[in-house]
Amino acid sequence: MVNDKVSTDFIKAQYQTGIDSYAAFTKEVGLWESERAVFEQYLNQSDHILDLGCGTGRTTFPLFKMGYTSIIGVDLTPEMIQKANELNAFFETNISFKEGDATQLPFLNHSFDAVIFSFNGLMSIPQYSNRSKALKEIYRVLKNNGTFIFTTHDRAAEEQFFTFWKEEQIRWEKSEQNPQLYEFGDLIVPSKNERSDIFIHIPSQEEVTLQLQENGFEMLETFYRSDRFMESEAVKVKSGECRFWITQKV
Repeated sequence: MVNDKVSTDFIKAQYQTGIDSYAAFTKEVGLWESERAVFEQYLNQSDHILDLGCGTGRTTFPLFKMGYTSIIGVDLTPEMIQKANELNAFFETNISFKEGDATQLPFLNHSFDAVIFSFNGLMSIPQYSNRSKALKEIYRVLKNNGTFIFTTHDRAAEEQFFTFWKEEQIRWEKSEQNPQLYEFGDLIVPSKNERSDIFIHIPSQEEVTLQLQENGFEMLETFYRSDRFMESEAVKVKSGECRFWITQKV
């Protein structure tokens, strides 16, 4: 059994196996309807936007085409950034894509009006403490009253998983969980988009609310995607259900 804890290198490697899948999704699907509605409601076209965990630009390119042209894409995985830069030619854009770690952002304080972290990217960061580092960095680079929009899964939102989480909690109480993991809610699971298993943290709504409060964010709105939107089959095939979080730096 492998006993090494999930690391940053593990996260990079898991996404390296999904470059082609993400690039195809970027070209063929782009924004979810839920994302489009949220971005149109909460972002101004004049905003300077950081698209964090941008991957191959699935959200970045459509936002640019919608008029949000002051946008930068950042991702941890170098191959994702390489592919996003290649797709600039496909989309006939000149978006700046940079390699970067959400826990150590390469930007000055108060650089952005808005930060987005789509497709459950924040919960791909192992350990509560590291997710807090990312939130502190997002807070730092946001202007006062800046907007932070992201998505997560939600342990309490889908009844078909309730039994699994009860059993998983018992495993943690008995110290019988996967030794690669850090906290209850952590999983290493097969993915719809990568050829390798991936790490993901599945939080409760209460956990995320507390972590936002601890790091200076005010909740504007949160909702479960399927409660408000009917996504296309293409989106459903590539992404599981999720909770939207719309917050503000205070």
